[in-house]
Amino acid sequence: MDLSVNAQMSPESPFKSHLNTNYIPTDPEISQIRAHLLPHEAELASLDALIQDLCVQRDRVKDYVDSHKALISHPRRLPQDILEEIFLACLPTAHNAVMSVTEPPLLLGRICGRWRSITFALPRLWASLHIHVDYVRWDEERVAAIDEWLKRASPFPLSIYVHGRDGPGFNDDPAVVDILTRHSSYWSTLHLYKLSPEAVSSLAKENAPALSDIEIHFRDDFEEDKESPFLASRFLLGKNQPCISVVTVDPPSFVPTTPFMWSHISDLSLERAQSVAYGPEDGCFDMATAYRLFEGCPRLRSLKLPIAVQFFQARFRVRPLMVSSLEMLSIDNNSTTSDAFEHFIDNLIMPQLTKLHLVNSDRYYGSELVEPSVFERLTERSPLISEIFLDLSSCLSTVDLLSGLEQLAHLSKISIILWTP
Repeated sequence: MDLSVNAQMSPESPFKSHLNTNYIPTDPEISQIRAHLLPHEAELASLDALIQDLCVQRDRVKDYVDSHKALISHPRRLPQDILEEIFLACLPTAHNAVMSVTEPPLLLGRICGRWRSITFALPRLWASLHIHVDYVRWDEERVAAIDEWLKRASPFPLSIYVHGRDGPGFNDDPAVVDILTRHSSYWSTLHLYKLSPEAVSSLAKENAPALSDIEIHFRDDFEEDKESPFLASRFLLGKNQPCISVVTVDPPSFVPTTPFMWSHISDLSLERAQSVAYGPEDGCFDMATAYRLFEGCPRLRSLKLPIAVQFFQARFRVRPLMVSSLEMLSIDNNSTTSDAFEHFIDNLIMPQLTKLHLVNSDRYYGSELVEPSVFERLTERSPLISEIFLDLSSCLSTVDLLSGLEQLAHLSKISIILWTP
């Protein structure tokens, strides 16, 4: 294949002395220049055509080479078990997988036939899913895609995050709820954000034996049913004793006003929703309700809740309460005085407690609701405390604080945040 070009060196230009200057040619000179350029322009066009032909030939040869190299490429020769591990490592870690063709696992199935076969036959790839109700609401194809996705994950435990919409009168698609209930036996992690009360009620009635972690942000229009308490719902009664996290406008309403026994609850977090402007004590547990929760959950290992003990409650004499299995206690303290909060702590006997987190939500008012004497009393009732997290105001003397903490013989980790009012 002869691609040589018999190009001759350009002759000496008769206008060499004027090139790259501001010289203005005369009309006869312009005609002379045009005549001089004709053969050179023809030569340039010939070279451009040759380059174009060469590019076409190069692309053809490159495609030929690349297609053969693909046959011996390393990814093609990877064993299937290695590919499966690579695919699993591609899944997002900060959130559940989403229904998008630009992200795994759907993206992996669009590369080639082999990858598609592996992707759709690997249940663990489909074991997590983020569902935004607005995205699938009343769309039959997308709703069907949810069902197909969850079927591919069988028999692996499912991690499902469902994102609803806040606001009274907004109802979730019952078809989505129906699909989720059909797969309830495989629920492992379930996060529900702002679903309608009707949707939450439907899901709560399901049997979920594999459920180990549930987090629910209730809508502001949710109201606890006193006849059928949410924390006693069927889907929380599985053998795994799931970690339960609830965010709502009124956490104390989830505790019955009459004696109860919930042996299935071991790890519980009750938080106030941030969407509501609270008074200092709104949405907080008073002393009686908090104690009733302790008594009704004898197997509690960890508990997080907002507390607001009234000053007059510090005068009441109550019998000490044994909380024998509690290992971690996190309190959002909104009590009116330090005496009131100390009275609350003083009457709790927590022999297995190792972690204590205290946050003073009233810190911006320049008052201190936790005094060092609290820690001195804890040494008697909870001698095994090894980790403390404190989020307090700077009104508390650091020297006094450290003096109180020194009383805890097993203390090995301290985290302190001091806020300036």
